Amino acid sequence: MRFVLLVAVVLLSLPWKVHLRRRRSYCREVTLEDREELANMVFTGTVEKLYRTRSDVYRGSVRIKRMIKGDNNLVENTVIVDGFGDPHICFSDVRERDTRIFMVSQLSNGYLRLNSSIIRVNMRTINRALSAAKESTRRQRFRPASPSYSKSSRCK
Repeated sequence: MRFVLLVAVVLLSLPWKVHLRRRRSYCREVTLEDREELANMVFTGTVEKLYRTRSDVYRGSVRIKRMIKGDNNLVENTVIVDGFGDPHICFSDVRERDTRIFMVSQLSNGYLRLNSSIIRVNMRTINRALSAAKESTRRQRFRPASPSYSKSSRCK
C-alpha cells in the first residue's frame, strides 16, 4: 500500500516539474532597465479586485501606492490594468491583495495595459526600478542634438 501511494505521489509531481522547467526555458525577458524604458508608467500598487473573463487574459483594479515613472497625480488612486494572465508575458498572474511593481503602457483610449512581467516588491527591486527610471530620464534630457547646418553657420 505504501509503495502504491509513493508511486502515485511521484507520478503526480512529475508534470508540475516539467511544466516549471518549460516555463523557465521560454521566459527570457530583457533587462529591467529596457523594460522600464518601454513602459509609459511604472508604479507600485496593490491589486484590489480581479475581473476574470472566459479567456486567459483578465483585468484588475490596482490602487497605486508609489509612482516611479509617470503622472504623480495618480498616487492613491485606483486604476484598471488590463493584461493579467497574458501567456506572452512570463509572470503576469496576480491575486487579490498582491503588492507588486507594475510596468504598463497607456493605450489611446486611456486604458492601462501590462507590457512586461510583474515584479515582487522588496528594497532591491524598488531601488533598481528607481535607478532605471532616473537613468532613462537622464538619457532623454541629455540626448545630443543632431547638428543643424545652416548657411550662416557654415565655415567659409
